Amino acid sequence: MHCRAGRGLARGVQIQQVTDRFVNMYLIRDPAGLSLVDADTPNGLWVLERALRQRGERLADLRHILITHADPDHMGSAAALCTAMGAARYTSRIEAEAMARGAPSREPQENWLITTSYAIMSWLMNVQPAQATAIVSLGDALSILGGLHVLTTPGHTAGHLSFFAPAYGMLFAGDSLLATRRGLHFADGPVTLDYATGWASAQLQAQLQPRIVCAGHGPVLQADHFPRVRLHFGNSGPYRCSSLPPYS
Repeated sequence: MHCRAGRGLARGVQIQQVTDRFVNMYLIRDPAGLSLVDADTPNGLWVLERALRQRGERLADLRHILITHADPDHMGSAAALCTAMGAARYTSRIEAEAMARGAPSREPQENWLITTSYAIMSWLMNVQPAQATAIVSLGDALSILGGLHVLTTPGHTAGHLSFFAPAYGMLFAGDSLLATRRGLHFADGPVTLDYATGWASAQLQAQLQPRIVCAGHGPVLQADHFPRVRLHFGNSGPYRCSSLPPYS
């Protein structure tokens, strides 16, 4: 399944959410070329290929791959993408080191059962090592969507990144935020490395007053009351479930 985008975007700019069971990727089409935010699981490459094929595109058309963090459901296909084409691959230094090992950058924080289950899941996914070609951090801006700002948003992992496009008020939040049909939430739980740091990252992103939030899991959420929007974390708030609008 995927959603399409267009309304409120400049001519020639398109955003597409590509969903594989429970995790999201985002394709960005703009003058900078074809870009991808996150790389699904090792078995999810076919979902991306199908989405591209429906638009008459191929993996070789990708020019930029942005990895929010090195969990197996967000960088699992990165190695396959490396061999399929020569797109630039951006992430933080901490997550790049984890990608090079083919492993997450942290262990879950709960009991032995959670830790063991997480290890088994990672083993079953059989994530292959992948190399980042560019290390980015807070203050960097990519030539995507008129200037895509890199945000350091640790908490879920130590090197987690988000990406914000001020021109469109669009936030790609990875797993620093969790989107559900009931609203936008702080992504806490046994796979969050540090609660306090993660909460601070959530608040940092709230201050940006994003119009559209594209999270790693769940639906795309759009603010009802931009520009005077406050980001609530809980069962209620000003964010409603919203498909990215249709292609122009």
